[in-house]
Amino acid sequence: MDSQLSMRLAQPDEAARVMEILEDGKRSIARFGIEQWQHGYPNLEAVEKDIAAGACYVAEDASGALVGSLALLGGIDAEYCRAQVGWLTANPFEGEGTAPYLAIHRCATASEALERGVMGFMFAESEAIARSRGLESIRIDTHPGNIAMRRFLAKQGFTELSPFELTQKGDEETDLTRIAYEKLV
Repeated sequence: MDSQLSMRLAQPDEAARVMEILEDGKRSIARFGIEQWQHGYPNLEAVEKDIAAGACYVAEDASGALVGSLALLGGIDAEYCRAQVGWLTANPFEGEGTAPYLAIHRCATASEALERGVMGFMFAESEAIARSRGLESIRIDTHPGNIAMRRFLAKQGFTELSPFELTQKGDEETDLTRIAYEKLV
């Protein structure tokens, strides 16, 4: 792992760079021949929304270059509420309490920083944030065909739970099957 990394909230003027990193992620996913992220999502609007909500984090290396990004969302994730998954923590519905987890979405590493441990660093930092907020876990999902992400999640200590179907299609993807993961922190 690159010991010269830091993680911080992205600033509004960094949205274009975050989008470049996500485009690198889209190209990485494309090699698996799956539709995840191949039809316009995530897009600049989603990045700007994450930044405005204080949910978009970036990894910065010692030179000041942004080399990774993820959305770390608090609150009840509507997709995870609807998913018929045996979560490791309580699964409250909107209006029925608070979520005991943070959800990671839209994560990617810049192509020039692959194999430097950027995403492992960002996930460890995300876990520290969850613990500091008194939360119990981190949740994430990925496409069943995203083999690299599935291996990464296993290596990071996430429990693979079960497949589920997304209910809100934000782009032209037709394969909405995802696999739910959770890690107690």
